[in-house]
Amino acid sequence: MSSVNFSPTSLFKSTLHKYIAIIVFLIAWQILPTLGLVNQIFIPTPTTILSEMYRLCLDGTLQYNTLVSLWRVFSGFLLALIVALPLGFLLGGFFKNFEKAVNPLLQLLSQANPFTLFPIFIVFLGIGELSKITIICWVTQWPILLNTITGISNVDPVLVKMAKSAGLGKVEIFTKVLIPASLPTVFTGIRMGAVFAFFMLIGAEMLGSTAGLGHMIMQAQMVMQIPKMWAGIVTVALLGYIVNYGLLYLEKRVSTWKQDVEI
Repeated sequence: MSSVNFSPTSLFKSTLHKYIAIIVFLIAWQILPTLGLVNQIFIPTPTTILSEMYRLCLDGTLQYNTLVSLWRVFSGFLLALIVALPLGFLLGGFFKNFEKAVNPLLQLLSQANPFTLFPIFIVFLGIGELSKITIICWVTQWPILLNTITGISNVDPVLVKMAKSAGLGKVEIFTKVLIPASLPTVFTGIRMGAVFAFFMLIGAEMLGSTAGLGHMIMQAQMVMQIPKMWAGIVTVALLGYIVNYGLLYLEKRVSTWKQDVEI
């Protein structure tokens, strides 16, 4: 019986190998402005940005704007999940002929530039929270919906035939075969939707907003508070990374049957 070595040295090497590109990037980012090869006025060093983030945390500015933004992101994201997941499972699993008929329309709507739709959402919903959450939901739902349909539709027919030969009904095949087999593709769509939600957040908060990370970034840029602007940008990037990591962890917990393949 083989044993797995979890020594501190192996753990350090594994972590270093995983994050070496980020470490090198941050070191280069720190050195280039310090040496004057990059203008620090527009691209401050990571230490300067961290110092600004610490200052913003002390007076509560960063926490307040982060909470406002997270509320908008998760409201729009959860609304998209509630709409897109059931619809995707139904279209891909039970109404395939209808899905084929509406698929071109869904593809067309998903390609619509969300920034060009801002005026429409503002006209009908105003410039309050509802319009911001709705535009985030609109952008987020398409990768979730289309990937869910694709995941269900591309399940190996052999699995379905085996389930039928085992005497399973339509509902059992859907819950025990189609959904588990489609989860990797579905989670890909969910993670794409989360990325799009944070991407759209900045645009939504730059229009008619008085709080949020997007508003903070825009206001800092207008008055040339560049470290504060970068503090907001880095915060959004970190939040996106944390959410994506959390979804990857959830996927691994749910898809326990899936194994990584090494070549």
